[in-house]
Amino acid sequence: MVGNPPYKTAKQFEHTGIVHGFFGRQGGVSKGIYATLNIGFDKGDDDVNIVENRKRISNVMGIDRMVTLRQVHKADVLIVDASTENGYQKDAMVTKTPGRLLAIQTADCAPVLLVDPIARVVGGIHAGWRSAVAGIIKNTIEAMCSLGAKKENIMAVIGPCVHQKSYEVGQEVFDEANRAEFFIPSSKSGHYLFDLGGYVQQDLKTQGIKAIEILPFDTYELEEEYFSCRRSAHRGESLFGNQLSVIGLA
Repeated sequence: MVGNPPYKTAKQFEHTGIVHGFFGRQGGVSKGIYATLNIGFDKGDDDVNIVENRKRISNVMGIDRMVTLRQVHKADVLIVDASTENGYQKDAMVTKTPGRLLAIQTADCAPVLLVDPIARVVGGIHAGWRSAVAGIIKNTIEAMCSLGAKKENIMAVIGPCVHQKSYEVGQEVFDEANRAEFFIPSSKSGHYLFDLGGYVQQDLKTQGIKAIEILPFDTYELEEEYFSCRRSAHRGESLFGNQLSVIGLA
């Protein structure tokens, strides 16, 4: 339906009083390799299309003040309030302010949404391998706790991302991650298949988060549903679209 792009939700968030959604690539106005719900600026798509696509997501969520970041694959977290603007170079956000929609852009990296329904604090994380290794999960949970959340009450959902069978990485990732249990050797010498979702899940557990849900969608394989940086690269495409995962307090 025009203006109402489809999205996935987390079962454990259903009765928390928050709005959230893991959007894919369907339901927008973009064309070509960006078809159709591309939300990423500076990738070659027409800005008019991106603005409309983001507006459609805001309309579905019922919150028109969307906060986005310039995600830089590091471990810095933004605390969002009523005056926060877009464009901070950080990879996660938290807020206790109603009416702000935290929006995480991905195209294979893991979007992680979090909520403490008692303290009414929410968070969103862009967890690529670099930011995950750098400590983005720990830093985000600490930021949520600084706003009154408690670890024992936080629930987390890991959204659609590249799965292990689709994610071949080099020796440098294996070495920096320093957790061999999340890697299996690939058919290429000195390369491995990396379980990014499992790595993020373990970080959440290490921080004391017990309520963790994982959505079973591989962005690389599900071409009709999701954009994938890696899939585009394998096809020799230098540009690609991004999808959005959002969470907020209405």
